[in-house]
Amino acid sequence: MIDFRYHLVSIVSIFLALAVGIVLGAGPLKEDIGNTLTSEVKNLRDDKAALRSELDSATKGNQARDDFSAASNRILLSGRLSNTTVSVIVLPGAEGGLVKSTTDSLTAAGARIGSTVTVQDAWADPDKATFRATLGQQLALQVQVPPDQTTGEVVDAVLARAVLAHGSSGPAASNGATAALQGLSTGDLIRYTPDHISPASLAVVVAGPVTGSDAAARDARAQAFAALASALDTAGSGAVLVGPTVPATTKDESSVITAARADGDISKHLSTVDDGDIPMGQASVVLGLVEQLTGKAGQYGLAGDAGASFPQMATK
Repeated sequence: MIDFRYHLVSIVSIFLALAVGIVLGAGPLKEDIGNTLTSEVKNLRDDKAALRSELDSATKGNQARDDFSAASNRILLSGRLSNTTVSVIVLPGAEGGLVKSTTDSLTAAGARIGSTVTVQDAWADPDKATFRATLGQQLALQVQVPPDQTTGEVVDAVLARAVLAHGSSGPAASNGATAALQGLSTGDLIRYTPDHISPASLAVVVAGPVTGSDAAARDARAQAFAALASALDTAGSGAVLVGPTVPATTKDESSVITAARADGDISKHLSTVDDGDIPMGQASVVLGLVEQLTGKAGQYGLAGDAGASFPQMATK
């Protein structure tokens, strides 16, 4: 049994250790410890200054490259989409700046914007699935979509056929397309401009991050938007899905582009660009559409699942 003497010896040992530490710290080791700490603090400050200098240099270099690319795009992209009409489809969460820069790049390349369609959150809301299916079936014949089609949601095909024409064949009659768009708008699935759209042959789908705490729900919404982009690609002569550069550390977000690339059936035909917020990405959008007109597709950008940084057409 542990007695009082054991406790007394333990307490005395503790105080002796503290006393020795204080004596050594205030005496023989004081200068060594102080010098070591001073040296380490200086090294940390030097490292911080060096990292700041590297960051400033990298930022300056990136800005210079972007400025050069933006200036070069005026020559590289000029006339690439002449005599072409493009529909711009804006998904929930897309940044206004990305939509504007994409529209500006298309018009600078000679394209005409036939319509700008803003897709609402209800488009991929699982609670609205029955409503979407019913509305899609009601509007299908307006744009010559089989109401009993087995691939994808009917409502995806309805929107695609309402704004796009495939090759020389037009979509449904103008009145039917207008009625379909009005029906989708009344159902709070889309907003669109102008009131009387011009049928397009190509589409650019502008995506933003899909957010939420439930990863499975996020991924399902991202997949739904990827399927819509695929339907647009099928209905016209091609489509490009574009989004901003996404940091690798992003949490509670899912990417429509990642979902599209992970689906082999979609990525086989739909082109994607994951760095649309920089001039190189904007060039990839325009050149990706040109490539689509030749029947080819590619996955471009800076993400790990991209097939190339930009279309080969950029060097021709």
